[in-house]
Amino acid sequence: MGWAVVIRAVNTVDAVTATVPEIPFATLAAIRDRIIATVPGVNRVMWDISEKPVSTIEFE
Repeated sequence: MGWAVVIRAVNTVDAVTATVPEIPFATLAAIRDRIIATVPGVNRVMWDISEKPVSTIEFE
């Protein structure tokens, strides 16, 4: 099946709240292409746009 990679960027100053910056799709596509081309076993790349709260900064 292969491995999944999650791209997650957050902005925070206190770790109590966090916002997600807007990342241009062209940048995400370049990151995706490089990961898939260079990391063996990765077959998909996802973008996590969850803010805190409700989500958390740590990936679970």
